[in-house]
Amino acid sequence: MKTKLVLLIIPLLFFSCKGQQKDDNTDGKKSVTFVITNFPSDHDFSKDIYISGDFEGWSGGRPELKLEQKDSTYYKITLPNHRETINFKFTLGNWETVELDEKRQNIENRTYTFKEHPEMIQVVIGAWSNGSNNETISSKQPNVETFSENFKIPQLNKTRKIQVYLPPNYESTEKSYPVLYMHDGQNVFDKATSYAGEWEVDETLNTLHYTHGLHIIVVAIDNSEERMQEYTAWTHEKYGTPQGKQYVEFIAKTLKPAIDAKYRTKKDAKNTGIMGSSMGGLISQYAAFAHPDVFGKAGIFSPSFWFSENTFTFTKANLAKAKNSKLYYVMGEKEGENMVNNLNKMRTLLEKNNFPKDNFTSKFEPNGTHSEVFWRSELKTALLWLFSEDVTIQTSQKPIIREAKNVQLASGKLMRVVDFPSNYIRPRNVDVWIPENYSKDKKYNVLYMHDGQMLYDASTTWNKQEWQVDEVASKLLKEGNVQDFIVVSPWNISEIRWQDYFPQKAFDYLREDVQNKFREEAKKNNFSLNFNADNYLKFLTEELKPFIDETFNTKTDREHTFVAGSSMGGLISMYAMCEYPEVFSAAACISTHWVGISPMENNPIPDTFFAYMSDHLPSPKTHRFYFDYGTETLDQHYPQYAPIVDTIFKKKGYTKANFQNLKFEGTDHSEKSWQKRLHIPFTFLLKK
Repeated sequence: MKTKLVLLIIPLLFFSCKGQQKDDNTDGKKSVTFVITNFPSDHDFSKDIYISGDFEGWSGGRPELKLEQKDSTYYKITLPNHRETINFKFTLGNWETVELDEKRQNIENRTYTFKEHPEMIQVVIGAWSNGSNNETISSKQPNVETFSENFKIPQLNKTRKIQVYLPPNYESTEKSYPVLYMHDGQNVFDKATSYAGEWEVDETLNTLHYTHGLHIIVVAIDNSEERMQEYTAWTHEKYGTPQGKQYVEFIAKTLKPAIDAKYRTKKDAKNTGIMGSSMGGLISQYAAFAHPDVFGKAGIFSPSFWFSENTFTFTKANLAKAKNSKLYYVMGEKEGENMVNNLNKMRTLLEKNNFPKDNFTSKFEPNGTHSEVFWRSELKTALLWLFSEDVTIQTSQKPIIREAKNVQLASGKLMRVVDFPSNYIRPRNVDVWIPENYSKDKKYNVLYMHDGQMLYDASTTWNKQEWQVDEVASKLLKEGNVQDFIVVSPWNISEIRWQDYFPQKAFDYLREDVQNKFREEAKKNNFSLNFNADNYLKFLTEELKPFIDETFNTKTDREHTFVAGSSMGGLISMYAMCEYPEVFSAAACISTHWVGISPMENNPIPDTFFAYMSDHLPSPKTHRFYFDYGTETLDQHYPQYAPIVDTIFKKKGYTKANFQNLKFEGTDHSEKSWQKRLHIPFTFLLKK
């Protein structure tokens, strides 16, 4: 980045210079001056720079908000206080030219909280987007599709992009689903298209699919340059003719029938919601009370009730006909006193006019700001409250661990948490094996092993086989060949095991056309390609490990924490090491399923794993890997990949001291085979 260092002597007069914008809410004391002194190396100084934010409707670049330019030295603008905290970005006149970071990635909104006295802030611009060279990686999940690039809005004589999120089980069931309509569609699903940060609606709902059995369709409607007008039904002297009435009628009378015709939806108001933030919160409030026969739920985030007093009179006039609607309000206390007071005013209006107390709730978050970061953090709670009747999995708040006395063990004791609660994955049992001589006076290494229900008791497994972890571990401990350790064993959930264990970032190494072919084939076969490995690893590292370290006498550092599994469990063990090298120091990847899916000719999947490993393997100075494979049944497909794996690790500096890749001739893909050689990886991981 080219840097221009400027010595600025700024007298107090600077704060009343050209570029300051008047505002009805300013007290004449609080103001901020933004000075851009650091520019990208390719910055064109013939271009104007603008500031745009929530204080003016995210226009992208109003003429009155153009920065004053001083030669090729700096740009500046002074703003009075519009409210306590503002969110904003800089552009070259529109959102196609919004600022990026120096790696050409989208950035979150800038924020500023006004002080009691004028202040100057220096600004660094990393890069500018030109609409085509924005290199932000798309974060949109595979189960989001484009309904239309240019859907007609006859009420406004415009067109708009519409995207639709489908639940992970949509293709594999015949069920109908509730629908949520959301504004500001660019910010709903994808970091690459967001101008102010992403809500992560698709990631959140994919997680809630597993953790709470919540399945809804989300329809995201892009905004336009006339966002301020489209998101209000009332006139404001500064913002032109309102178009909100027509916009809401478009959703209710044009878009909703089209969505209902194409997708399996629950069409009644009870199962139809609308959600938005800021001005999007304002128009969601209007929609809920203008069309309660269409929208029976509303998520109203940080609503801009300041825009018009008519918001309150209109709500009061329509309370009776909306009495069966569910309303969820949320506000950050750092959004400004006026914003908080207006939501309190609306809450009081509902209470005093006997709106059913069970049908609305409001939350004031002390550290909440007017930003996508805040709204994203509140989304899960809002969805669970609004669609509470659609939640099918109830989770406890705290893990409860008890001894599993009905398990047939050769040695030691098995402790179990039934349905371990998680914010990331579907709850499942977690077993913890502790050795016969477990003592509170010792500290133990911890081995995390996947597929917990297959490890200890053949009488309860689906194939009547087991790993005999308790027998093998006890023998090694008794012989003094390994360090003291316990084994933590999350169960799998068979129907989503593949999704939980497939290293999802590796899939991104496939060409887009190949990814699309896999998705088409999966759709034909009612198979879900909604990967959940990143969430599974968050569960292991952020939820399960802290609980284990708090409950048992463990050595909590990386050097004494290990991970192991077979087949797909081998893949997720490799992935855990690469994604969380600060947590795990060694992995045993047994009969690793390099083919990724079913064996096939010209399979492109193995190369994605190898490319991912080449980019992400941790340092051989601090980490160790054990791999092995057999030659019979499914294992017969693995030997061909052994030389490739060896080469990758050798290039990364691994040696025999910290890497093994062993062949077991004549062994098959089964728990019996893994049990017979389990002492080898256990010794590799835990040898004294």
